[in-house]
Amino acid sequence: MLPEAPTRIPWRILIVTLIASALSNMDQSLFGYAVPGVMGDLDIGLAGIGLMISACFAFAIFSAPALASLVPRIGAPAVLTLAVAGSAVFVGLQALAKTTVPFSVLRVLGFGISAVIIPVSGAYLASNSPDRGRSLLIAVQQCGYPLGWFIASVVAVPLMRAHGWRSTFLVAFAVVPLAALIYACLPRAGAQAGAAGDASGAPRPGWAQLLSPRCRRYTLTFGVAFVLYGGAIGGTSFYLPTFFQQTRGYDAETAAQVVGLSYAIGMVGYVGAALVSELWLSRVATVVLWLMMAAIGLLATIWLPHTVSQDTLVFGITTVFFYGASSIMLTSLLESYPPALRASAAALAGTACISLGFVVFPLLTAGAVKWVGWSMSFSLVIAPAVFAAGVLMWTLPKQPSRVSP
Repeated sequence: MLPEAPTRIPWRILIVTLIASALSNMDQSLFGYAVPGVMGDLDIGLAGIGLMISACFAFAIFSAPALASLVPRIGAPAVLTLAVAGSAVFVGLQALAKTTVPFSVLRVLGFGISAVIIPVSGAYLASNSPDRGRSLLIAVQQCGYPLGWFIASVVAVPLMRAHGWRSTFLVAFAVVPLAALIYACLPRAGAQAGAAGDASGAPRPGWAQLLSPRCRRYTLTFGVAFVLYGGAIGGTSFYLPTFFQQTRGYDAETAAQVVGLSYAIGMVGYVGAALVSELWLSRVATVVLWLMMAAIGLLATIWLPHTVSQDTLVFGITTVFFYGASSIMLTSLLESYPPALRASAAALAGTACISLGFVVFPLLTAGAVKWVGWSMSFSLVIAPAVFAAGVLMWTLPKQPSRVSP
């Protein structure tokens, strides 16, 4: 028998996990802003950067499920704290790397550890939230991604201008002591909710449960959709500052400002998707709408703007749908499984599959750029992947349902 859903809004969990996500995403996004400088100083070509990004997510395919499996043993607060602090240490050490190999290893380790934050915090919040309004709470929590990119743009721009790209990574060291505050502020009650088991003493379902006859359709459909969606994000996000510099001719500061402001605008999409799914459309229909609008917006961003203000406006509107879709996709996934399977499902069908997309698409994008340039590369690789993810999500039941272990 499934446990009853909570009736009170877990404000503390929401606020603290949002802060944790924003801090971690700030750390990880520093790499995107530093790519042009890294390519110059470490003598890495665009193909090498693509390989580095892919290696990060190849490691995350295994690190996210492995770290998520610790939740039943030590609780979500401890896992989140270790992930925030550990990833910050490796990001900060990238400032000290003098050659390509140590820089790449530190980048892979830092990102791989941080990959567990979204599935664990999402499952932790979902399992401690009431059914009504859950999507809105998860949407606010997922704003940590664009918020982190925006904060990084505010920090990275003056530091890069004054001290070079290495100085930006040193900011990550300031996050390490903040991880202790995250642990102190998160409640222990329900800390193992959303893990592969629950506090009632019921048997813990294994990973094989996600591919059982009752779960298989959801796991495979969400998995492939997240591969395509994650690939679209991975094939663009860390390349965007470079795209705006090489295609539009902006300097590093202007490119960072365009990306950062656009991400700030994009936070509207996370909340907007949740409201639409609560008041008008089903979760799945909202995902499909957001993904289709994102595909159109990406093409508009690539081909229409010609000035900084136009780029900021058009890409900002695009991020409303492109990145806003992630929160409602995660909500839809989490609500399709019972609490005992949520962290495992989010880590495997969500984060691991997103990571697989990030492994493949940065390489595809980098390879395509060599032959057809940035604009055609994004048009032929990224926009179709977003559209295909939307089509695939449309095959799921349009009304909420929950598979059982």
